[in-house]
Amino acid sequence: MRVRNLLFLALTVMAAMLTLAATKPPARTDDAPTWSRDVAPIVYKNCTPCHRKGEAGPFPLEGYTDAKRMASMLALVTRKRLMPPWKPVAGHGDFREERTLTDAEITVIGRWAAAGATAGDVKTAPPPPKFRTGWQLGTPDMILEMPAAFPIPAEGRDVYQRFVFPLNLSKDRYLRGIEVRPGNRRIAHHAIGILDTSGTARKLDAKTPEQGYSSMGSSGFLPAGLTPGYVPGQTPRFFAEGSPLTLPKKSDFVLEMHYHPSGKPETDRTVVGLYFTDKKPVKNPTGILLASEEIDIPAGKSAYIVSDKFVLPTALNVTNVWAHMHMVGKKVRVWAELPDGSTEKMLLINDWDFNWQDTYQYEKPIRLPKGTVLHSEWVFDNTDANPRNPNSPPKRVRLGENSTDEMTGLWVGGLADDGWGELSLLGANIGHYFEITGKGKPFKQGK
Repeated sequence: MRVRNLLFLALTVMAAMLTLAATKPPARTDDAPTWSRDVAPIVYKNCTPCHRKGEAGPFPLEGYTDAKRMASMLALVTRKRLMPPWKPVAGHGDFREERTLTDAEITVIGRWAAAGATAGDVKTAPPPPKFRTGWQLGTPDMILEMPAAFPIPAEGRDVYQRFVFPLNLSKDRYLRGIEVRPGNRRIAHHAIGILDTSGTARKLDAKTPEQGYSSMGSSGFLPAGLTPGYVPGQTPRFFAEGSPLTLPKKSDFVLEMHYHPSGKPETDRTVVGLYFTDKKPVKNPTGILLASEEIDIPAGKSAYIVSDKFVLPTALNVTNVWAHMHMVGKKVRVWAELPDGSTEKMLLINDWDFNWQDTYQYEKPIRLPKGTVLHSEWVFDNTDANPRNPNSPPKRVRLGENSTDEMTGLWVGGLADDGWGELSLLGANIGHYFEITGKGKPFKQGK
């Protein structure tokens, strides 16, 4: 995963560590927390899943030696609640797998670091957790891999490339999960899975000498379906029980990769794992896309706001939500106005970070009746005060697909009550798409 935004954090941490080094460590006391008794359970549960070899964390936390070396940093980033990385604000949706520490746990880490990061009785320490190596969802039923590494130049515009994988299915198959593993997270901006039953993607691929074909703009065919892909910080998960995706026979899987040049020549060889089930879908996953293309952010603007809304034509049981912005994004808020006048708070992120844009799964589905109005609001900070701003001094930022451009996106996923509900949502989504792209009623201007 790209970790450019860690630069400002690293400088802060360096200053803190130099200050600590210049002072005499406080005397240790018998009641000070120890690694073995107090800290190891916290770190192994909340930190090690990402901070281990082959995963997103920039350094390992797989034992006492690792943790002692980073003790001052652990105390700092947990106290500031920068880690573990969990962006949703409490009170705006109850989500599964929340990565948060209690106040008591943060205090324990801080006291442990201040007292010298002692080991304690290592014989009583819990063993390091065991993880699957490689595929996080287990061994896939089918693996799709680029035949060779794909080169990305050091500089220039972002690269959009579609790689075509014939699935060679003799009958429809049902997909219960998918895991996309970028070969080079430094340059992988995002990936999307697209299904093609027309054979058009194969023909477009055959016309180019390199792997795949450039996909800036239209895909060149009408997708037969979309699958989850990859964005930084996203956790691969199996689909909801009874809701697999149908892969039509003779379909091709098209992987759209968005690459951002890193400043030096790079290569990528992304792999995709598919997980099948024999169970046909009871209900098909559906959802609502909210967005706005009214993005033209002046340099120096600290709170540039755009918004969107959508009226549900049928009831929807919401199971997940996913938001998207780029580097200048600051805040995103999602809520629903129900027909009875009540409000359902669904998501609030006050400190947007492009590197952590997970799909958030609700603990329990949120029932939204027909006529509910879904709202989404995005806030951008195009000033020097935004440490993730890619431009210094700030420059005008407009709508675009490059990482240094901006965009909005909000997916509210769930299940309709029946097939008619699915069809009505599909039709409403198509109409809403034309509104978003300016082919229908225009959206509210950014302000």
